[in-house]
Amino acid sequence: MKSGVRQFDRHAGSFQMNETKQTMTRRAFFGTSGLAVAGFGITGCASRQNTVRYATGSGKSQQITGISTVSIAKNEDRRKGTYESLKPLEADVAGAIGNRQVIIKVNAGFPTEDHRIHSTYPGQIEGILQFLRGFYDGEVWIAEGVGSSKTNEMMDGYELYGYSPIARKFQGVKFVDANTQPLERKWIHQWKQHPVPIDIIKMYFDPDNYVISAARLKTHNCVVGTYSLKNIVMGSPVGNYKGQGSQKGRMHGGSGGEGSSGQELSYNIFRLALEGVYPDLAVVDGITGIEGDGPWDGTPVDHNISIASTDFVACDRVCTEVMGIDPFYMKYLEWCGEAGLGNWNMENIRIAGASITDNRISYKMNPNYDKQITWINRNFER
Repeated sequence: MKSGVRQFDRHAGSFQMNETKQTMTRRAFFGTSGLAVAGFGITGCASRQNTVRYATGSGKSQQITGISTVSIAKNEDRRKGTYESLKPLEADVAGAIGNRQVIIKVNAGFPTEDHRIHSTYPGQIEGILQFLRGFYDGEVWIAEGVGSSKTNEMMDGYELYGYSPIARKFQGVKFVDANTQPLERKWIHQWKQHPVPIDIIKMYFDPDNYVISAARLKTHNCVVGTYSLKNIVMGSPVGNYKGQGSQKGRMHGGSGGEGSSGQELSYNIFRLALEGVYPDLAVVDGITGIEGDGPWDGTPVDHNISIASTDFVACDRVCTEVMGIDPFYMKYLEWCGEAGLGNWNMENIRIAGASITDNRISYKMNPNYDKQITWINRNFER
């Protein structure tokens, strides 16, 4: 398929192409036959019974135009760096929160000692809370759900990773096991254009919640890089809980040959973002990033930066830039930009604080990087 002039049809949930050289439309490429599914509009619950129904139009929706600000702070101290990256955004964040429930979604779904270095550090959470307490005195939830661990109890993970003392330092903090929260059913794409249902934790796309992504700079084993958006989207399918298996693996779309996992995962991340599963505030910890065999087996790299924005697409584009990753291969973010969820074009991104150029490091890519990008090189032109 050749790339050409593209327009996104939000109602169809696909890109429409006008190019005579193409061999297939983006509608066919994305397999939108699985997206036009009528729903019942019934909210699911954490009982995991067959009461979860497809609910359309129930999530957040945004169209970002104009210039987006991305703030970069240079600091070796994680708490200070996080706070400094957020401070220039204070007026916008305070205005957007209003009466909404604030949720900090951490990246800690595999709570084991070996994965401590790949997960959200307490210092980043403390920096976010210090920032919030400058203008917001409501209850703040810290949320995550176990994808896999020995106990499958997220509260054990909070203890293991040293989060528990945070509640003693900051009043009004509540730890939430995301897997216990109400669900709503959505539909995603599988190999050979096969649609499958997936149960999504409602709080991550509920318009009454203000969701903050406390993410890390990390390479990835399927979609090249992972930052603020993927932390929210991959945390949203219900995980292991009280004997029920995790549904997160469905996001990868099954096995369809070389590079197919990254292809299906890229589309499914994008598809759920269209349903409102995205952060309202992106906060990415690059004090120590993860390179090589990320996201859960990579090695730390000292970078000493923190990145934040109220535009998650713009934030993640800057993350791509500072890691030395070719943005051509970050399709799930590019599609979010084309759909109007945020600014992907650097011409529409204003940098506050430290510069990209002075803080760019070429991260070592995942060992299977060449396989990851095969489907992109095959289907798209620059």
